[in-house]
Amino acid sequence: MGAFLEEYSTLESIVEAARTQGYEVRGLTREMMLAMIKESGPPHPPSLGERLGIVR
Repeated sequence: MGAFLEEYSTLESIVEAARTQGYEVRGLTREMMLAMIKESGPPHPPSLGERLGIVR
């Protein structure tokens, strides 16, 4: 499908590209999709609350 992350900026674009090649993505729960989106995002430093141990 592709070799570079920049080719697919969203999870939806990856699913659409797979469909155009004859694949169907099934069985993903909302939690799975949110986890994938979170993992694929750019890393960011911990927030003030996270640094102080108030929030995880």
